[in-house]
Amino acid sequence: MEPLLGTSHFRVLIGDRELGFSEIGRLASQTTSPHERGHGFEPIVLRRALSTSRDLFDWRRRVLDGGEDRRDVVIQQLDAAQGRVVNAWRLVRAWPSRWSGPSFDARDGGIAYEEIELVYDDLVWESHEQGA
Repeated sequence: MEPLLGTSHFRVLIGDRELGFSEIGRLASQTTSPHERGHGFEPIVLRRALSTSRDLFDWRRRVLDGGEDRRDVVIQQLDAAQGRVVNAWRLVRAWPSRWSGPSFDARDGGIAYEEIELVYDDLVWESHEQGA
């Protein structure tokens, strides 16, 4: 029997850089008819604690200003913290369709988050050999 895999250990690479995220929305593909040509992938939302890094905001700004800045994004599922990669999905030619910053509330001592929503051309489930 194959072991059940958790969702709390993962890594995200945008282009050639690893960026930390606290939450990733679900990966989904859909069509409205079995006879429909082509494919449809739902946008995916990545969420992380806000820092002084402007990486995600600047990527969205370049696209908003009319620049062509598509990047492959790889989401790696790990078998434990700092563990081995057991699954990986590649979002092909992804670009940020939305960026949102934190909301502010003086009554709440919570963490400030930023989110980026990605649209992409294709979704590839990459194979990983057991024990690799």
